[in-house]
Amino acid sequence: MDSERLLFKELRKEDVSERYLGWLNDPAVNQFLETRFTNQTRESCEKFVSDMEKDPNSHLFGIFDKVTLEHIGNIKLGFIKTHHQSGQLSLFIGEKSCWGKGYATESIRCITKWGFDVLKLERIEAGCYDTNMASLRIFLKVGFSVEGYLRNSVVSDGQRIGCFWMGIIRNEKIK
Repeated sequence: MDSERLLFKELRKEDVSERYLGWLNDPAVNQFLETRFTNQTRESCEKFVSDMEKDPNSHLFGIFDKVTLEHIGNIKLGFIKTHHQSGQLSLFIGEKSCWGKGYATESIRCITKWGFDVLKLERIEAGCYDTNMASLRIFLKVGFSVEGYLRNSVVSDGQRIGCFWMGIIRNEKIK
């Protein structure tokens, strides 16, 4: 699957590289990821990717630059509940040189559309820490709406912070 500038392919164990590991262990990259609490190893990443491959309710895609074929991040549509036709979207752009260039926006648009068109989901949700305003702005830009705020729901840098919970439903416009 692809968008204007990006290719999306389901990740395989073979895609776990030193670069990928570096992202997950880089405090600047993982500051908003739950993986930051443990050091990530090749084995732990390969197990995660393998578990995602086996899980019929999760789709983990690598985000690749269409021209260079460089792996720049990941996006996951997971926690799919087929009876409720819903799923949760999460992503990160690991390659810092790609930050601020609209790749996250393009990725969210593409995978949200795919979730509605191919998986026939009715609703897609996403969450972000209240300290990650860039992520909140991107989801709102794509057409997600803030549906709730979870006070003191996570710990970040030793402080309790909240999370925004967002959603978009099939009949709403993806912007």
